[in-house]
Amino acid sequence: MKAKNFLSVLLALALVLALVGCSATTPTTTNTPAADAPATDAPAADVPAADGETIEMKFTWWGSDVRHEATEKMTKLYCEQNPNIKIVTEYSAWDGYWEKMAVLAASSSMPDVFQMDAAKINTFIEQNQIADLTGVLDLTDVMDENLIENYKTDGKLYSAPVGANGTGIVYIKEDLAQYGISEPQLGWSWDEMIAWARDAKTKLPEGVWPIGDGRGNYEGFQNYVSSVYGYKTLQSDAFNFNPEHFKEYYNLYGQLAEEGVIPPAEVSMSFVELDPLSDSLSSRKVLLRQINVANVEALANMVPDCELGMVNYPQGAVGAGWCQSTMFYCVGANSQHVKEAADFIHYILSDVEAGKILSTVRGMPISETVYAAIEPELTGNQRLGMELNKVINNDKVTGLPYWDDVPAPFASWDSEFKACAEAIQLGEMTVDEAAEYLNTIGQQVASTLK
Repeated sequence: MKAKNFLSVLLALALVLALVGCSATTPTTTNTPAADAPATDAPAADVPAADGETIEMKFTWWGSDVRHEATEKMTKLYCEQNPNIKIVTEYSAWDGYWEKMAVLAASSSMPDVFQMDAAKINTFIEQNQIADLTGVLDLTDVMDENLIENYKTDGKLYSAPVGANGTGIVYIKEDLAQYGISEPQLGWSWDEMIAWARDAKTKLPEGVWPIGDGRGNYEGFQNYVSSVYGYKTLQSDAFNFNPEHFKEYYNLYGQLAEEGVIPPAEVSMSFVELDPLSDSLSSRKVLLRQINVANVEALANMVPDCELGMVNYPQGAVGAGWCQSTMFYCVGANSQHVKEAADFIHYILSDVEAGKILSTVRGMPISETVYAAIEPELTGNQRLGMELNKVINNDKVTGLPYWDDVPAPFASWDSEFKACAEAIQLGEMTVDEAAEYLNTIGQQVASTLK
């Protein structure tokens, strides 16, 4: 949460691009049943509306045409139900969106309501571009109070989750039954998963493995240390890499590789995620596969005649993998109508009619009431996302906050991590050598950010 140097450069660059006419243009529409509000030079503050006065707010997001159309329709309905509210909507694709947001942040003119990504939210919070909604936005009728804590930063609520997400494990039930292998038990631990995999290996033919190799990238390692030790290795400009924990994780999978419990390196490196022919699960080469709530429908579509079983990511002493939306709604810190903006966000998340319009354009609804309203219209595979979400939110499972993507200052370190991981898998580098190298270059990067 301290990548101030990086954001300052980004904002300055984006502002220059805007001045020379290179910033992205986005469609702009206005949803209002009332006359335009008069222009005002009032300072950024929550300004209550006088009787009969129209409040104007800006709402912006990124996404596909399907998301745009549904969001426009939902916003129009809200304005019809709230005649004193006028909402100007703007939207774009991913890249143009962040160019625009950087320019707006540089000039402290953020939209009243905007979509935000988990990999970027902490930077915008640090730059004081997102309003504190603690005590303004009540989410207790939308989601479990314990989960709300996962969305707070330093005890403050700066965002509302757009849809349900998290990481769990899926498997094809028919395949386990075919080999006489028992299904994993909800709430299982790392030790129990490893014992299950070792037993399953004794029942499998050549060319089929119980679990995949978790050493291929930073994500697998971070999920492990989050669940077992409860910390983030990379956090803005903080480098919290623990060489001993790295060695522990990689030696664990190294032992499983020696035992033949996971595929050999050449097989693991040939897998292509969510590719019908090359995905580890759809190719039927690996029985268990980690998957996010947002992606389980796509995976199920690749094995249409199969029934998927689900279980939590293995639990450590702290929890069982991340369980949190990675997309949010936020309010601009400069908004003059924070309360009205928060009310609009609450409507998006909790109103049944709004939920029917939006359906799954931003993933599974966070509200169980809204989900129940749209569930009859969903296909069987669309329902799997919510089923997996319930599995990883079960009483036997402790979900953790999302650990954020790799902060931009450590992008090169992440590339080196992947290269070292592959070198370990191929036997070209020892675990100890990789741990020392990654720690050294990570410390070097971190020293330039202080």
